[in-house]
Amino acid sequence: MIDFLRAKATRNKASEAVYFGLNLLMPIAILFLVRLDPPYLAFALVILSKWRIFALRPRFWWTNIKANLVDIMVGISAVGLIYIASDQFALQVVLAVLYGAWLLAIKPRSSRKGVLLQAGIAQFVGLVTVFQYSVILPEYITMLSCWLIGYVSARHVVSNYEEPYIELLSTIWGLFSLELAWLLYHWTNIYDVGLSIKIPQIAPIMLVMGYCVAKVYDYVKSEKLTKTTVRNSILFGAALLAIIIISSPWDVTV
Repeated sequence: MIDFLRAKATRNKASEAVYFGLNLLMPIAILFLVRLDPPYLAFALVILSKWRIFALRPRFWWTNIKANLVDIMVGISAVGLIYIASDQFALQVVLAVLYGAWLLAIKPRSSRKGVLLQAGIAQFVGLVTVFQYSVILPEYITMLSCWLIGYVSARHVVSNYEEPYIELLSTIWGLFSLELAWLLYHWTNIYDVGLSIKIPQIAPIMLVMGYCVAKVYDYVKSEKLTKTTVRNSILFGAALLAIIIISSPWDVTV
């Protein structure tokens, strides 16, 4: 029995080492594959890395796909952002390191705070990426992408609770994302930080609003909702939104 437990522990350590090694190599491989223009192989690698989705019976495939959408969205966004920064190799390296941090330190988290962090990152980088390419994408593709980003991010948070209306709540947040994206698509305000990648105003706005809504939802599910918690969440969100709007350069494209 002891020998069996030791063998099992050894296999677990070996599996962890392989998992760590593959996730460490993933951003490095993407960094070099993106150098091949266009970066189809980098996108293919992100999709192929999710092969375990289909390792179970077909009836579990759709459930596994939905459970992995946040990770897929971050991976695709990482490839898109690294590609658009092709004229700044140092920035590409930084983005690859950040993607590695996602794979090794953020994605494995399963606590509610960890899940909220994952959803926030996915929504932020997803919106940043979509708006980088909105100048070459048809408007309806941009809008559908923003709906999908909102839906996936909300579903990732809500599915961590005992919630019978997961799809409904996720769809509503997706529609809200689409409506705000439509408005800010026609009134585009960006933060130019001197890099190839520009930060569209919708990304920090949705990050703040999503966090506040998620906190209120958590209060509801944990039966801690009071006038004070709601007021604090609204004031906190309003203060951050005011900072975002006031600090905007207002160099817009209508």
